Amino acid sequence: MNAPETPDPAVPPLDYSRHYARFHPDAPGHRNGLTLLHRRMLGPWLPADRAAPVLDVGCGRGYALQDLAGMGCTALEGIDRDAGQVAFARGLGLNVSRVEDAEQFLAARPGHYAMILLMDVLEHVPRASQPGLLRALAAALRPGGRLVCTTPNAASAIAAFWLHNDYTHQWSFTADSLGFLLEECGFRSVRCSGVEFFPRPRWLFWLPTPRAVAWWLRCLVRLRQRATFVAELGWARGRAMVLTPNVLAVAEKAE
Repeated sequence: MNAPETPDPAVPPLDYSRHYARFHPDAPGHRNGLTLLHRRMLGPWLPADRAAPVLDVGCGRGYALQDLAGMGCTALEGIDRDAGQVAFARGLGLNVSRVEDAEQFLAARPGHYAMILLMDVLEHVPRASQPGLLRALAAALRPGGRLVCTTPNAASAIAAFWLHNDYTHQWSFTADSLGFLLEECGFRSVRCSGVEFFPRPRWLFWLPTPRAVAWWLRCLVRLRQRATFVAELGWARGRAMVLTPNVLAVAEKAE
């Protein structure tokens, strides 16, 4: 998902939709997997009032918005700076706008949203611009409104690949650094956890199916990664490290 920040006029715009489509094809199998992921990741944090306004910043093709609608949300809005992504989302009938300056867009809507999504976006924003964007997000939330943010995890075993595989990535975070930044930018009650793209198979996970083999290999890799952090940081900190490829942070607007 491409961050809706002010572009550098000296740099020609990139067609980010080409890169996004490689990893998120509009195919039934992939979409079903994304829907299950969104339900697991977003479902517990939705506003009790499903008619409350929700904004997806850097919404990409609008898949999360589609899935939120499937969970009963009715006042949905998305913004993105990539024209191809916005055109695709609008083709799905979604309320999505092309926005070059997200901070300006948010400043015009103070205290409006009950929930804002910032999913796989913050890593695209230059480090110097991240606090300004997050403060603008906090200002656009209602009192007690909620931000749901995901970023690549610098503590993951594939952190370097995850950071550099997308040419537009600028940064990655640990749960600690992401939580610190959010607390400094107008949020409280920050909860950081892991995002499992592929949960443990529900049935017959002991059989050598491709999905089961991948799950067991992941367990082994995580065990080695956990041992590294315990050895270097001690039992308490090493045991608490988030090791999934992405970090999920859920935070409330500070009063």
